[in-house]
Amino acid sequence: MEYLSVDPAYKTLLRAVILIDTVLLLILCALLSIAIPALEPWHGAVAAAMILLLAVTLMTVWVNKRFRLTGYIVQPRAVYFRTGALWRTQTVVTLNRIQHVEITQGPLERWLKVARLVIYTAGGKSSDLTVPGLPLPHAESIRDGLLQKIESQPGAAEAADGQL
Repeated sequence: MEYLSVDPAYKTLLRAVILIDTVLLLILCALLSIAIPALEPWHGAVAAAMILLLAVTLMTVWVNKRFRLTGYIVQPRAVYFRTGALWRTQTVVTLNRIQHVEITQGPLERWLKVARLVIYTAGGKSSDLTVPGLPLPHAESIRDGLLQKIESQPGAAEAADGQL
């Protein structure tokens, strides 16, 4: 099976999240340097340099690897998803377990015109599968296709009637 790649804008999204986190950490570092008189000024500078080095490493090495390894497959009976740059995860959700499907977008995702396809399954309290970095029209197409497949399964109409 060959996994489909997510949208290249997903790399921009990951980098933006890292950048926001880095700015917040640098602000915290500066505030701590000011608030704790026992700290020498160079302590804050060293901490800031380490934060920046980590951020640059994440933005260059980790983001590219994470993007390259993030993929999905929608097949007639299941949805497959894999991700991970350091810890790799492969998830399979069969269509007969899907309860509902959502598309979500945060502000950065709306700006980048990407979305997350969120699949909820029977017996779960939260989502069981989230596919990030999909172009919005493509996420909608996948959602609609999954819903059509679920509704066309034998027994789907009876199960829906029993839930009312």
